[in-house]
Amino acid sequence: MENELIKSNPQLSQFQVISTEMLELNEGQLDGLPANPRDIHVQKYELLKKSIVEHPEYLKYNMLKVFPLPDSDKFIVIGGNMRFRAMLELGFTAVPCAIIDPNTDIESLKSYVILDNASFGKWEWSMLANEWEEAQLTSWGLDLPTMASEINPDDFFNAIENEKEKEKGEKITVSLPDELSDAKDEIKSIIESALADYSGVKIK
Repeated sequence: MENELIKSNPQLSQFQVISTEMLELNEGQLDGLPANPRDIHVQKYELLKKSIVEHPEYLKYNMLKVFPLPDSDKFIVIGGNMRFRAMLELGFTAVPCAIIDPNTDIESLKSYVILDNASFGKWEWSMLANEWEEAQLTSWGLDLPTMASEINPDDFFNAIENEKEKEKGEKITVSLPDELSDAKDEIKSIIESALADYSGVKIK
C-alpha cells in the first residue's frame, strides 16, 4: 500500500523538510531490509553532533535519504541514521530529506544503505598534510594516521608508505658484512634471479 502522506499529496516533492515524528531509524522493521549496519565511536558521535551545530546549513546538501513505509504515514531512514540520531538528541523537530521512490525494490534499498556509507576514493595524504589544517580535519571527523604538526611531511608520508608495505606481507632482511658492501648490486641481482619464479616478491 502506498504511503498515505504521498498518496494524499500527489504534488509532494522528492525533497521535503519532514517532521522528526514522521521518521524512524532503520531497525529492521521493513521486511527484507536488515537494520542499519553502521556503528560509531562515542568520540566520533560527539564530533558529528558538533559538526551539525556548527554547520546546520550543510544538512540541506547532505539530506537524510528516507523511504515511505508501507501501510503507514511514516518514513524509514535509509541513509543518515547516525545523523538523524544526533539531530534528535540536539532537539531538531524537522529535517531535510530526500524521499526515495516508494516503488523501489528491497534489493535496491539494501544497496543504498551500503552506498550511502561506502568510500570509493582514498585521501591524497600529501595534499591534506600541506594544504589543510590538522585540527580542522580531526574536528570534522577525519581519521589521520599518526599525524602531528612537528612531524616533517616527508617523514610522515614515508611512515605511511612503510605501513602500507607492512600490510602487504612478510619481509626477509638480508644483511651484508662490510667486506661485501661493494658487491651489493651483484648480490641483489643474484637474489632477484633466484626468486624470479615467485610472483609478487619484491627486492629493494
